Amino acid sequence: MDYSKLKDFAKKATEKTADGISAMNEMRKKAAQETKISIGNTTIRKTIDGLYYIGFYSDTPELFEFENFQFEGSTIIERTKTTGTTKQKGKKGSALIHAGIGLVFGGPTGAVVGAKIGASGKRKGKIDSTSVTTTEEIPGLAMLYLRNIETNEVKTIKAKITNAQAENIKLFFE
Repeated sequence: MDYSKLKDFAKKATEKTADGISAMNEMRKKAAQETKISIGNTTIRKTIDGLYYIGFYSDTPELFEFENFQFEGSTIIERTKTTGTTKQKGKKGSALIHAGIGLVFGGPTGAVVGAKIGASGKRKGKIDSTSVTTTEEIPGLAMLYLRNIETNEVKTIKAKITNAQAENIKLFFE
């Protein structure tokens, strides 16, 4: 077995590995200088020159300029659920009793007047209830338009997003 050939092979492999690691670290440094945002399943990256491209980091990406952003708004749904009990104290059968007394002393007219008087009696009550309101946001349609700087072609990216995501996208493209 020729140890010098084996030694040369190992040395070349080590150099290539070191070069690969160096190149990868340089690429990571460049990628770290860029900012990115996700719109739905699409990632948009902003270069240090202020241009945009779609997808993962690339040294030679297809570059775009920001054209427009439209968002129809999301829908906010509020639901309130109230649970509890009501306890009342007072004259439950008063209207019927007063109607009977009124009938005896005043005939049919007395019965009507007695029922009204009995029904107007005060009742005291206590209400124990709990209300819980939940808010749900249903994402709305957003459309982002990017213009290719070489072909002038406009690319449209559509996604369902929330109001907070829309604000972040607006800030990203300022």
